[in-house]
Amino acid sequence: MVKVQKVKKYCIGIDVGGTKMNAVLFNGTKVIADYVLATPQDNLEHFLIMLKALIEPLQEKAKNDKIKINGIGMGVAGVLDSEGRKMLHSPNLPIINGVKVADKLEELIGVPVRLDNDADAFVRAEAMIGAGQGYDSVYGITVGTGIGGGWWINNDVHNGSHGGAGEVSDTIIDLSSGLTLEETYQKLTQNNPAKLAQEAYRGDPLAEQVYEEIGAFFGIALANIVNLIDPEVFVIGGSVADSSDLFFSTLKKNMKERIESSEAAKKVKVLKSKLGKDAGAIGAACLV
Repeated sequence: MVKVQKVKKYCIGIDVGGTKMNAVLFNGTKVIADYVLATPQDNLEHFLIMLKALIEPLQEKAKNDKIKINGIGMGVAGVLDSEGRKMLHSPNLPIINGVKVADKLEELIGVPVRLDNDADAFVRAEAMIGAGQGYDSVYGITVGTGIGGGWWINNDVHNGSHGGAGEVSDTIIDLSSGLTLEETYQKLTQNNPAKLAQEAYRGDPLAEQVYEEIGAFFGIALANIVNLIDPEVFVIGGSVADSSDLFFSTLKKNMKERIESSEAAKKVKVLKSKLGKDAGAIGAACLV
């Protein structure tokens, strides 16, 4: 009798950022392989070509390991249509605005594709297998090229009545100027948080002061979220999370001072991402 070898079934997750795209081959519990390429900004055709090039090494790995790929999940910053097929507005990648990205990628790859907001993908991963595992209500914030937010509750991402819930970046944080959290963050970092962090770690007093201000503004934003929805825990990820020691203490102090809902709510935890750079891609893979 010939023994038939079972084919393992994995999936691919893609996190499309403003400057780079990260893809992982995921088996449900861990990353088997990953691949990174720069994010094209010039035109849609180039973007799709690079997406295909990003996926192909993982397909080859799966083929060699006798693994069947069930599907592809892709997280992108921006607002999607209700079916999760078309990007209505992407702040970091305008070349895909109005495009049914999921359909076009399916045509190229021949594998089912699902599209998601990148911050929703991030909080899904952290809630399921990352820093938020074991909590029922997790609010995730990604801070990198831009700022994204998502709320995980009752074992799913809550998108609200019209699909736009969780967007902390658009909250007004400075009434005197009318600036949002996103605008304030970009203004303080001068659109280059990596350079600012290097200066702060070298002891530059101005850079250190900027991170104090960043912590203060994020503390206000998180306090507003606690007063509205009272999550058990915040998980913060993205490239700026690597510099969390520069602003987390100020963030927590300002957050607690402005929480009004209850004394217990002031004990809400603020955690750093456990999954790091792969969190968004893993969360996208979990869509499949």
